[in-house]
Amino acid sequence: MAKYMHKMRQAIAETKQGRTLSRAQQDELKWLGDAFRSLGRRTTAQAYEVGDYLSRAKSILPEKELGAWIKEVCKFTPKTGRNYIAVHTNLMDYKERLEAAAVAPTILFVLAYAEQQYVEPVIAAIEAGEQLTVAQVKTMVGVAAKTRVASPDEALNVGGIAGLRKAAELKTSQDMAQFHGLMAAVLKRVEVAMEPLAKGRAVKKGQLQDAIIYDCRHAHDLLNSIAAPMKAEMVQSMNWRPARLPEGSAWRKVQVLLHRMGGADDWPDRTGFVDWLRGEVVPLMRFVVHGEPLVSADEDLATAEGDAVEFEDRAQKEREVTLARISSVLNGATTTSSRPSDPRESQRAESAAAA
Repeated sequence: MAKYMHKMRQAIAETKQGRTLSRAQQDELKWLGDAFRSLGRRTTAQAYEVGDYLSRAKSILPEKELGAWIKEVCKFTPKTGRNYIAVHTNLMDYKERLEAAAVAPTILFVLAYAEQQYVEPVIAAIEAGEQLTVAQVKTMVGVAAKTRVASPDEALNVGGIAGLRKAAELKTSQDMAQFHGLMAAVLKRVEVAMEPLAKGRAVKKGQLQDAIIYDCRHAHDLLNSIAAPMKAEMVQSMNWRPARLPEGSAWRKVQVLLHRMGGADDWPDRTGFVDWLRGEVVPLMRFVVHGEPLVSADEDLATAEGDAVEFEDRAQKEREVTLARISSVLNGATTTSSRPSDPRESQRAESAAAA
């Protein structure tokens, strides 16, 4: 009986499909199904292909029938199918970069529904070498991670110190993700801007400023919001403002650098611009994005002193080698001049003179 009912439902479905779809549409759906089944492992490029196939199927089938077709042909849920369609529809401008970075489909699904202002920092962070998880990407694009609380709105309605802590954790995690994304994007653009140096060409200062100056301002505000305590003004009626981080600390250097990079007039002139990028901007950016340690002033001095000692030792050895060679030459000349003459040579000289 069950087998009979299954065949009947299938026949009814085929009859309905035959009434609503033309032969060309049915052939198109068959081709799309065969093309989908021919795909192998889900790479980034294939995710775009799947999205293309499903978009074409969507243009033929109504929503409900599309979901059934996806389950029957693709063997995954209609929601997953919609995710692939969103990748093809919303991320086409980033296709080459995402394929070059080999971004996993699960991350593509998150980016496909994100606002454009959040997509670029995530891609820049991935291009900079960051191995981001789906949860991290969700945080960076403003999608709250799953917690015990059903939604951020409910989390913000919990009272007391515990509720305030939850609200602070939610806000800080989002700020940190956005800060990290902005910094990764800035680092990537700085490194790209410095590539002409390897070919003996200049770095385009104005072009770099236009690309990163506003991101640096936003990153400075986020860093203050995350790490800087609020400082009361001398006048009570004045609003409090973020304080400076402790002097001499690495994050204070980052705070100062971002403030400087956020103002075009504060950048060094041409004579010191490249040295500033190499000696300050890149090391601090890599400290923030990749966690690379900074070289302290004492370490710089020790390194310089070590280099000086090594240079002096090398110069002393070269002087000793040179003196040894000179001494060898002089000793050889002295030996030649003091050596007794051969009597036969004297006799040949006298015979030649007599002749």
